[in-house]
Amino acid sequence: MEVRERKAQTPLKEKLSDHYRKRDFTPKKKDVSKLGIAFFWGMTISLFLESVFYLIPHIYSGWNMVIFILLAIFTLFLTTINWMGMFFGSTGFVDKELSKKHFPQATETPRGWKYCPTCQVDAPPRSFHCTHCNACILKRDHHCFFSDSCIGFYNQRFFILYIVYMVWGNIWALYLQITYLNDVYPLNSFYDFFSFFPLVAIVQFLLGKFSILNAILMIQIPLCCLCLCAAVFFLLFELMLILKGVTSYESHRTGPIYDQGIGNNIRSVFGPIKTIPLQILFPLFRVDQQSDGSQWEITKTKGH
Repeated sequence: MEVRERKAQTPLKEKLSDHYRKRDFTPKKKDVSKLGIAFFWGMTISLFLESVFYLIPHIYSGWNMVIFILLAIFTLFLTTINWMGMFFGSTGFVDKELSKKHFPQATETPRGWKYCPTCQVDAPPRSFHCTHCNACILKRDHHCFFSDSCIGFYNQRFFILYIVYMVWGNIWALYLQITYLNDVYPLNSFYDFFSFFPLVAIVQFLLGKFSILNAILMIQIPLCCLCLCAAVFFLLFELMLILKGVTSYESHRTGPIYDQGIGNNIRSVFGPIKTIPLQILFPLFRVDQQSDGSQWEITKTKGH
């Protein structure tokens, strides 16, 4: 009773102060992912809204305006579908049934496989444990912080197509933004170009020379440039890894190489090569991959 009375008598200020002192402010892995997701959706939605309701109506008119607005909707739809393919799609978590499926009579970890003490499962080759997902992932490539999901055997194609639309979306957004701003504020001198810098644009807005929407555009332009450069880098890097038959996780580690030839390497990610154009335009197109991601043939070993 006395303890309860003391707690009840503790001033609110002391309770809040005590709660603050006990909080753990160490950055968490989930916090980084939440920041990445918030940045992606914040940029995507803001670019879509400003393009449809502000930039395209200013630059185009008539049927051209309608066509480009539909193109913006189509781009947003495909970007969202591929993001959802990473977030909600099958990543390829390794479970106990996978080893039983291929080795029903085995009483020990199959040859070439490895036992994960954390997941307490036998994991096939190219499977690695992700500390973010707390699970072993089939053909783990990396953990994507913009979707808070692991990129593995089943959803790598969605990641590649997601990057493709990130490249296209940022290129188009930059074209619309620069075209509009050049029309409103023609670049007649170096000073005019200098005024496009974000900090200068904020000062110009505070002085009443720029509207808030135009100042936001000038802040978004360098962000779009940064996103475009990152997307191009990741797209080229991932395509290079696919052609070589390795994942980004395997590329900087020693061990077996599973290069099955360029054609088979592409098919292991996208399925039949002839369906890739359909996958680009229709991401939900059903793809039957060559295996279940557990059987891989070693072609050589990466030395130390």
